[in-house]
Amino acid sequence: MSKIFSAMGRIEDLLIPVDLGDQDDAENPFALPNVSEEWVSSVEGEKDLWRDRVLYPAMRTWISEFSVKEPIIVDVGAGQGRSSTEIDGYGAYIGVEPSSFLVERAIELYAASRRYFVRGSAYRLPLVDGAADGVIAVNVLFHLARLEDAVKEIARVLKPGGKFFINTADNDALEIWKSLYTNLQIDEAKMQGAIRTPVRGLSLNTFYFQPNQYVIDLLDRHGLRVRRIAKSCEKDGHTLFITLEGEKT
Repeated sequence: MSKIFSAMGRIEDLLIPVDLGDQDDAENPFALPNVSEEWVSSVEGEKDLWRDRVLYPAMRTWISEFSVKEPIIVDVGAGQGRSSTEIDGYGAYIGVEPSSFLVERAIELYAASRRYFVRGSAYRLPLVDGAADGVIAVNVLFHLARLEDAVKEIARVLKPGGKFFINTADNDALEIWKSLYTNLQIDEAKMQGAIRTPVRGLSLNTFYFQPNQYVIDLLDRHGLRVRRIAKSCEKDGHTLFITLEGEKT
């Protein structure tokens, strides 16, 4: 039996089973084992670049500002779970990821007390209402066709006053993003193709067009008030990423 408790009881009591369904896999390149393997190689091979220099320090600052002691942190689209080792001070970290390959990899690499890695999707978070003191979503939103469904889920699992840290693609830099793709196919909603990354490219990546203000307004519509905005990862005079921090009102 777990000795890790939250204000709501055992951590395991916060988890619920979910049926991911085929629709999620249809839009998720990481459901393909080869793409998941490429992603693992890319993230694990990335040293002293944007993640280490900018992203993880920003996440550590974010969690250091919690007034709640040992908060419950939910990482939406956790991949192979590296963020669980880059932040500390949490009571428990729950990494939610739809790819079974990446969940297994997270357990293999980063299993430890206070860390949980579970299957689920941004549309179906395997958590009871109000389970989380904080939610992280790093480079997830722009992969989602049904953005509002995901925002509703983030709002559902956050406690009132709970904090969020969302990093996503800066849509002010679409032309720069397009230049990173090969075999690019574009329609009104998205672009898709192989993409170059700093370490190893991905043979398939999907990017849904989501203007920055649209994302901010959508968060606000569901009670997620943005308090801090930062842009980072400069390329050709533009920034590739935008970070939105705030809380559930």
